Amino acid sequence: TAGGFDPAEIATLVRADRVHRRVFTEPAVFHQEMAQIFGRAWVYVGHEGELPEPGDYKRARIGLEPVIMIRGRDGRIRIFFNSCRHRAASLCQEERGNLQHLLCPYHGWVYDTAGALVSVPFQEQQSSDFERGDYPLLQPPRVASRAGFWFACMDDAVEPLDDYLGAAGKYLDYFVELSPSGRIRLDTGVHKYAYPGNWKAQVENSMDGYHPALVHSSFFREVLGERLGVDATGMVDGTSPVQARAFPNGHALNDYRMVDRGAILGAKSGGLPDAQQAHRQAVIERLGETRGAEVLRANGADGYNLLVFPNLVLIGVQVRVIQPISPELTEVYAAPALLENVPEELNVARLRAHEDFYGPASFGAPDDVEMFVRQWQGLQATRNEWLLYERGMETEQSDAEGIYNQCATETSLRGIWRRYRELMLAGVAA
Repeated sequence: TAGGFDPAEIATLVRADRVHRRVFTEPAVFHQEMAQIFGRAWVYVGHEGELPEPGDYKRARIGLEPVIMIRGRDGRIRIFFNSCRHRAASLCQEERGNLQHLLCPYHGWVYDTAGALVSVPFQEQQSSDFERGDYPLLQPPRVASRAGFWFACMDDAVEPLDDYLGAAGKYLDYFVELSPSGRIRLDTGVHKYAYPGNWKAQVENSMDGYHPALVHSSFFREVLGERLGVDATGMVDGTSPVQARAFPNGHALNDYRMVDRGAILGAKSGGLPDAQQAHRQAVIERLGETRGAEVLRANGADGYNLLVFPNLVLIGVQVRVIQPISPELTEVYAAPALLENVPEELNVARLRAHEDFYGPASFGAPDDVEMFVRQWQGLQATRNEWLLYERGMETEQSDAEGIYNQCATETSLRGIWRRYRELMLAGVAA
């Protein structure tokens, strides 16, 4: 029990069709999340496309624990805690960069890119039994990757990554296999924003098919309606064929593969149809007709929105990372992914599409951030205790992959909360 909160209370605070406001607002709940969710689940750290060269690194966090993801001089990717073995000072201060060694600025201990301690100033003053080999940089207990996406877990007993991903794993594959080389680039920079609100607001929003036609009405009206002649009312009234899916382990999907979002999310420019045809042919040549058609139908994440619980989202061309800082502060990092070995105009169109909806002056992301701020404000109304998630409960269906429903229901959100409840109660005495 901490701060008047008993972890076993989650059993009553997270219900099948509603969640209590305390789950968003209480610091003790947040700290329990860092231990039970970010301390037990596979947490996304970064993609190998961010580190193309030996010595490239990026900073990240597993919950609140600082880590460095680095491509060693031997070409291997490793994840280390950003903490010197001497007095725990952080080694890397910049968000990303390239280095020959990792130097602690406090007392000058030096590590190589494989994590070995290679130099200690005035080592002769250390005790007689001091050995540099006893103090390499520490690593998370479990590290694994899928399709170049690297994850770490603080729990030694966690299930293998592919088992954890389950049905969600193939959508990571689709995202990178859209590139004719099977590799993506994430070297164009990152859109970063922070908002005064809980991290779960962005997790929910990424999979919420109920809000877009309402919150992003200007986009639906001016871009879809007036420019493209697309009627999007089905997104709200329940007639759209788009599906919301709840996979096991809290992963979720909004499946758009039955509609063509290419004209909506892809900028049009001279020569683009020819570039698209060349790209399609290159994918089919590499993967074959059947697999190539499957990957092209998914079209990266133009064909779906994917949540890998708890912190990774793929939307459009974007790799989105959700980083909790405190109950009332969240950071989000959105990196547009480019394809290798395609005509340049294709990647330009991907960037313009990302900027149109997710940039700082775009049709989408600023609207969502405003809703997060307003939700946090509204959560301060203590008499309004329960947030509702019952939309579509009576129309859910299931198949081999999980539970599914129409996109404007809250089926995927209920799947997220089921996993949240399970992890928060794991090992907690009733």
